[in-house]
Amino acid sequence: MNLKRVLIVLATLLLSYASHANEFDEGSGEFDALARPGYSEADIQKKIENEMAIACSGNLCKVVGQDNQGSGWTVQFQVGYGDNNNNGNGDTIYIGGNNNNNGDDGYASVTVTYRNFKCHSNLLVTPAVYRFVNTYLYNMVNSDGSVKRNFSPADQTVILFYTTMLNKVSACGMGGGGGLN
Repeated sequence: MNLKRVLIVLATLLLSYASHANEFDEGSGEFDALARPGYSEADIQKKIENEMAIACSGNLCKVVGQDNQGSGWTVQFQVGYGDNNNNGNGDTIYIGGNNNNNGDDGYASVTVTYRNFKCHSNLLVTPAVYRFVNTYLYNMVNSDGSVKRNFSPADQTVILFYTTMLNKVSACGMGGGGGLN
């Protein structure tokens, strides 16, 4: 009787292993690597070489940049009691008191400024970095223009690196920033 039970338990175990061994073999292909028709590695490198002829000057290549221009007015108000902390940035109008500049009078100041600005901010990298970043970026796009469905850890690292480069390009405008002309 015990031998029968052992054989039944053993047969059940063997059948359960056989039925579950390839349970996930026919799963969804959502994360399978796609065959990429169109761009070969030589095609990608030729495109990058053509772009480098425009983007590079000497041993530096413009990888990202920003141009900004405009004009506008800024108005600053300053009101207080005590020493005027205006630092000569506008005309001070004293309110009340005897205007003896001993630091105990109320004051108000208004500064009106008009600015024209023109700013160019570029991030320049070596040709090797330019080729590295653009090779990965081209490989993230399929030949039909669609974006790859999944990215490798190396792809994700290059995306983070490129995003960091984008953040390094300084913005300028009415609030300040460099490049005022």
